[in-house]
Amino acid sequence: MKHLFLTIFLIIPQLFFAQYQFQYKADLPKIDSTYFYNIFLPPVVTSKLNYKFSDIRIYDSHGREIPYIRNTEENLYKTARRKRLKILQNEHKITKKYTIVLLHNPHKEKIKNLMFTIKNTDAEIWLNISGSDDLKNWQILKNNVRYQHEFSDSATAMLIINDLPETNFEYYRIIFYDYNKEPILIYDANTLLVYGQKKEYVEVPRPHFSQDDTTEPHKTILHIWFDQPQYIDKISFKIASPQFYLRKAELTTHDSATGRKIRLKYYFQNQKDFYLCSDSSNELLLSRYFAKDLYLTVENNNNPPLKFVDVRAYQLKEIIIAQLHKGRHYVLKFGNKNVPPPIYDLKYFQNKIPKNRPEITVRNIVKLSTFKQQKKVIFIKPLYLWIVLSVVVLIMVLISIQLFNKYKPNDFV
Repeated sequence: MKHLFLTIFLIIPQLFFAQYQFQYKADLPKIDSTYFYNIFLPPVVTSKLNYKFSDIRIYDSHGREIPYIRNTEENLYKTARRKRLKILQNEHKITKKYTIVLLHNPHKEKIKNLMFTIKNTDAEIWLNISGSDDLKNWQILKNNVRYQHEFSDSATAMLIINDLPETNFEYYRIIFYDYNKEPILIYDANTLLVYGQKKEYVEVPRPHFSQDDTTEPHKTILHIWFDQPQYIDKISFKIASPQFYLRKAELTTHDSATGRKIRLKYYFQNQKDFYLCSDSSNELLLSRYFAKDLYLTVENNNNPPLKFVDVRAYQLKEIIIAQLHKGRHYVLKFGNKNVPPPIYDLKYFQNKIPKNRPEITVRNIVKLSTFKQQKKVIFIKPLYLWIVLSVVVLIMVLISIQLFNKYKPNDFV
């Protein structure tokens, strides 16, 4: 009993006062004037971030955290019109621990973001998103990814998914997993129709590749690998010969645990197959796919093999925007997949941020030797806290009764 009480007493402070550490640090250049800056995050930085690019913070020389917004968030609202999507199904599966929502896009407008009004909870939201034109064949757009809703002091909150590949399916199916927490309640769904938003790509470190034309009959297998995993939004192939060709190809990766082949999803609208053609740019669009090794399998049929001479990969340019002050030194700390997304007030004032901003980039990237991978911090709601405290009080009462019975007053006479 005493040992149980001591264990609880030692664990509780760790639940509430645990702090996150970061694996890497980088400097920002000297700031000559107080202004809002675009801070460019090159692939050498983004490759060390989590899928949402949220485990990054800016600190000044006094250790104070500096608010920022992502450029993608700013562009999303710049020239957009909100359109409500009809909800055909909104059902919580109690036994399966998820909520399934079916959306209808009858005019098949291009969609690259979704917005949901949900019940305000502290829970992280894990979801799957698929698209279909016939309610039978579904193409996966997001598979078991984590999101955090916008901060809100009301009963509802806004969940914004702004990194979808652009598609125009008639139906979208979203599965919200509650993982034994309170159900995710969905009140409405919208999309922001964004016009004139130009995507800008930056090249990731050049991959290596090797070509095998003999292992499988009538096929070429191109092995592509990077020195370290990269987030890839586009990959291009340069082919020297023959002069004319049209070949079906498939891009895959291998599961690191099972070795199973996994076919990547392509996002040329509803295109499910990829062809290499002498009359095209031979570019393949992905959606922030994180990989170190890729395999391109080309169907040659009775034609001579293609001769690949170059492979390049790109990711969408990632920028964060922050107000920096003249004469102060700033550092970025990043790289801890357990860090939750930051919540800053700055995003509510995007219309007050100057549109023309100087761009700076990080430098002097170093690995922090003090980093220790931490388990996810448990955030306890007030109700659960009172339950824990009640249990502690009960244990103390039981210990007191036990001591009283063991050492009765007559024992001291």
